Amino acid sequence: MKFLILILFIPVAVFCGAQGQFIREARYHLPRKDSLFAFRTDFTASGEYNYFSDSTENIGLILNQLLKKSNKNRADTLKQSLVLTDLATLCVKRIHSIMPVNPERKKRLEKRIRRIFFGSRCSFGLIESVSFEIPLVKTKGKFHYNKKEDCGGYKLYDGKRKPKASKENPEPEEVALEAYSYEEIQKHINRQLTRKRVYRYFNEKHIAAFGYYIELDQTTVHRNKIPQLKVLLILGEKRFSYKQRKAFNKKTSSVSE
Repeated sequence: MKFLILILFIPVAVFCGAQGQFIREARYHLPRKDSLFAFRTDFTASGEYNYFSDSTENIGLILNQLLKKSNKNRADTLKQSLVLTDLATLCVKRIHSIMPVNPERKKRLEKRIRRIFFGSRCSFGLIESVSFEIPLVKTKGKFHYNKKEDCGGYKLYDGKRKPKASKENPEPEEVALEAYSYEEIQKHINRQLTRKRVYRYFNEKHIAAFGYYIELDQTTVHRNKIPQLKVLLILGEKRFSYKQRKAFNKKTSSVSE
């Protein structure tokens, strides 16, 4: 019985040790002093999006536009934080799943991010972390992956498998799945920010800064899967004294009226 308990305890101990090591490493790599900077919003969403030629910079500009719009009453006060940006980058690159479906795993992820955050030198109060995915191609049914095709894209095609040649059509053409446009991706991000209550956070809390990281999910490319971008957004809330909070609430309520 003792031996069985020991066997069950070892993986838990290893997991906790790995978590502690990651938190220590993350705190070590975060900037010793936070830096706030203005963020770009100079992008017009139009045309088809292709990750391999466009990377994620323009997707970030779309996210910037939506965040600035959601903070319209205090648009000039919202800044991007170096600490929060680096924290989001570390988490996306090092944590296997930043979008757990299980509520308990989601709580554990948020707890890890908060533990790293509170060990950094940052002037913000409590934070919110939001993660979501952005699909890159459209599909209404079955599709297949053809690694032999050299189309310079995701190599995903309509139908369960490649069409067979026949006498009437000796070289049947595969129909590539259509990529989402920038406009469609913008609408998708907007829906995610609404569903994840980001706009509500901006209305009800004093969000002063944000940071995020966007990365292609490598487990969804070059295989029979819909390629996706992973997004982790971290919001920093302004820390107030009692008098400051009272004055801030009075000021923002008068602006919204």
